[in-house]
Amino acid sequence: MFFAPAVQAREMQLTIYDDGRSSPGDCDAHVVFYPSDNGTRYAFQPSSSRLNPAACVEGNLCRICFGEADSSCMDALYRGGGPKAGRFDFTPAFYQANCSRTDIPAALRAQCDSLDSAAKKLKYSTAINCFLTPNDAKCVKATEQASAAQAADMPKYNSCIALGQTKFNAAQSDPKERRSNECNYSALALGGHPGNRWRLLLPAACRPGTYVDQFGLDCCSSDVRFAAANHPECRAFFPNP
Repeated sequence: MFFAPAVQAREMQLTIYDDGRSSPGDCDAHVVFYPSDNGTRYAFQPSSSRLNPAACVEGNLCRICFGEADSSCMDALYRGGGPKAGRFDFTPAFYQANCSRTDIPAALRAQCDSLDSAAKKLKYSTAINCFLTPNDAKCVKATEQASAAQAADMPKYNSCIALGQTKFNAAQSDPKERRSNECNYSALALGGHPGNRWRLLLPAACRPGTYVDQFGLDCCSSDVRFAAANHPECRAFFPNP
């Protein structure tokens, strides 16, 4: 007699990210997740099934499931690897495209409501949005500084792309000028110990109309859900009226 292997029940965690040019698909409405979750009952090709899941293919639709119930599943554009196992990392554009729908799974509805609640509680939804009103008196300093940093870094980014990261870094005598992750990040690893190392996202890595946050972690944009989820990274671009 054949016994199917036991499946460990779990709930997938929903997160939000924007790594600028480092994000695949120009940060369009998509999901990324850890490779070990691909081809499981939580992420599989729509043409396959939860009982016999086939791995999703980058650039195609993927059936993702937030929990054990089949009602927790939906299709999303898959763009490749991302966060730690057990997480679905979505772009701001994904939430923009889906939060207004009435047919999304309960887990996504709860996440949308949580992000909207955070935006309201932290007053991002009522703040001055400097991405929409860059000439507002309370926005000028922050936007000018961010824009200047982006403009100053852009020639370095372009040179790195043109030469190739390896050749570009070899020509830099200052380690602080070396870049990583397809020229989008600093090559210097920061942090107190090997298990807590991270790299700065550089200004030119952010798409036009978006700016790297004060800690060098993400690209801030006009999206208040993203700002609230990553508070206080983008606070400078959302001053109180």
